[in-house]
Amino acid sequence: MDNIYGLREGLPILIGIEEKFGIRSTIFVRTNILPEKSDREYIKQLEDGGWEIGLHLINTINTSDLPSPNDELRFLRDIGLNIQGVTPCGQTIGWKGEVTWKTMDSLGLQYMEGYGYPNFEVKTFVMPTHLTLDHAYVKKFGETKGYKFFTHDLDAVLQEKGQATILSHPEWFVRSLGYDSKHRTMIRLSKVTFKILNKRLMSNVYNQFLADYSKKTTLMRYTDLMKYLVQKV
Repeated sequence: MDNIYGLREGLPILIGIEEKFGIRSTIFVRTNILPEKSDREYIKQLEDGGWEIGLHLINTINTSDLPSPNDELRFLRDIGLNIQGVTPCGQTIGWKGEVTWKTMDSLGLQYMEGYGYPNFEVKTFVMPTHLTLDHAYVKKFGETKGYKFFTHDLDAVLQEKGQATILSHPEWFVRSLGYDSKHRTMIRLSKVTFKILNKRLMSNVYNQFLADYSKKTTLMRYTDLMKYLVQKV
């Protein structure tokens, strides 16, 4: 989760959909989107309700220009959160390969997820790379076709590996993804149009995903998936 409106407006919608299906997911949170006590209390309430909270790491290269990765982790733990895993945030600095793996590994958490797998030895369990439902599918191809392509790829991964991780951003439950176009004018126009028409929000797609896959597979939090994968090794 990358921004405050995603936290305050989008996340409650996502949580409501998951509650309807009895699902509990993992929510990765940037520390700088929790400025108010009420925001921190809300996240703690979600954890108390069964959702897992992870660190969405801002300082992905451990630069001295930002609060250290350990400071970010300490901030969430001071709220009372049981942080077991970390993913890199794509904003601010973003994914930087080997240095980001090493930065996440230095936190001493139970698991981490990046892109692919590090080509050197790490102490932290590495989760499989996610399929990004919103940007990679819905934004690129639209709701209907995007969901069709998503389920095709997801089924292929499940068939080959037996498990998969899925990413969706709460902000797109209240704001339109718009068109994925090479033409900037079209991007601007389509974002305005789709915002007015209330199109390409993630609510319907995410609801459909849970409706379809809660019937034929086990949907779980990252900590539960990690335990399952460790047992298989």
